[in-house]
This record gives sequence, C-alpha cells and structure tokens, in this order.
Amino acid sequence: MATAETTKPKLYEMLAYEGQLKSQAEAARKDLQNTFKSKRHLFEEKRRTYQPTVEGAQAVTEEQSDIQSTVADELDWIGGIWGKALDVAYDVAEGNTVARADVVLDDGTLLIANAPATALLELEKRTGELQDLITAVPTLDPAKAFSPDPDRPAGIYKAREVKKHRTKKTFIPLVLAAPTKEHPAQVKEGWEDVPVGLVVEQEWSGLITPKTKAEILERVEELRRAVKAARQRANAVEVEKRRIAGPLFAYAFVGTKPTNGNGHGNGSGNGL
Repeated sequence: MATAETTKPKLYEMLAYEGQLKSQAEAARKDLQNTFKSKRHLFEEKRRTYQPTVEGAQAVTEEQSDIQSTVADELDWIGGIWGKALDVAYDVAEGNTVARADVVLDDGTLLIANAPATALLELEKRTGELQDLITAVPTLDPAKAFSPDPDRPAGIYKAREVKKHRTKKTFIPLVLAAPTKEHPAQVKEGWEDVPVGLVVEQEWSGLITPKTKAEILERVEELRRAVKAARQRANAVEVEKRRIAGPLFAYAFVGTKPTNGNGHGNGSGNGL
C-alpha cells in the first residue's frame, strides 16, 4: 500500500497550498533579515565580572547576557521554511510541463486539443474579461423597431420613420360681435397653429439586438465552463515529488557550522 511519502500528489492539491507556503517563507525571510540587522545581541554573550583585590573576596558577576541563538541555527530554521516553498514551487512548475487537457464544448465539439494547463489558466482569465466586455455592449432600443437596412453595409440597422407635422402660429381675427349701424364689429386678436410642412425623423445604428447580445453571452459562458473544466482535468495530473532545496541550501550555507573532517560544514541541520 502506498504511503503518504510515496503517494504522488495531484497538481491541483499542490496549487492549493503553494501560495500559503510562499507567503510563510517571505514573512520568515523578512523577520530573520530584520533580526540580523537590528538584533545582533541575540547572537552574542557578554559577561562583566568584578574581581576585588582584597584577599579572600569573591568575584562578582555584575552583568551578563547569554547567546539566544546562532546564525547557523537561524539559517537552519529559514532553510526548512524556504525549502518547503521552493520544493513545492518546483514541483508545480514541473507538473505544469505535463499538465494538459482538451477544451470541449457542451455538445462534445473539440475546440482546443491538448492545451497546457498554464494556457488554460490564462484562457479562463481572458474569457472572464470577454464576458465583462460583452456585458457592457449597448443594444438597439426595441421601441424604435430597428431592422437591417438593405441599402447600408451589414450590421447597420434602420429605425422606424417618425413623421411629425410642423406648424406655424398664424393670426386669426375672432369676431366677438357683428357690426351694426351704430357700432363697428368687435374683433379680438387670436392665434392658431397652422400646419406648414412635414418633418421626417430617420435613425440608423450600428448596435446589435438584445437577442444577439444574449446569444453571444451564452456562448462566452459556455467557453468559460469548457476552459475551466479543461484546466481542472489538466491539474489532476500526478506530480513526481522532487527535493531541490536541500542541495541549494547545503551549498549556500557551507561554513556556517564547524567542519566535519572532510573540509565541509554540515550544511543545513534540518535535513535539507
């Protein structure tokens, strides 16, 4: 039966905690770098002793600070944290070289064959951006009854013509009382809107119909689903665990501990 050490992890499992290990390693690096810069006293031991000149008097330790850690131990510590992050990042990169899958639409149509997982991740992001773009596309106003204009290039729509009468205010005398032998006619000035012409409103547009927009969004969403499913299948590939951090730190940290007889230090004390 396979043990936890020999079981090959899936790429998606390693992706799930790669970022966390990277963040931990970066936080530890900054913390240790600050320690090296501003807390030198943690690696030093000092003792001040008063020795009386009077015969028989005991020496007295007046001040003492003890070593809290060594640079070698701290490098061992950071090596362990960094080592995990480096190993996982390497395994993920290695897994991405073999992680591939087909992009297949809902009806079984093969859209992209054997696409790399890294490309699928980028495609998933781009199809999301495409969906946002199409969502922002303005559409024709259904109330204006747009239809394709056969006299214009494809994609140009013409709205229903709107005709309006144009009028002009014209003076109309209003007779309030007919004239008599004794009095002239009583007349009041009045105004009336008299039609003088016809205004024809025409409108063209290069927008698309709401139906066309909805169909495009549906296809883009199908593309997103297909790409996401392909990425998930690609990331299900098993990854061969490698340990590359050990040799790196063993070489980098040579000399941080006493030699062991062959002219080399012990390297990292955490087994890296």
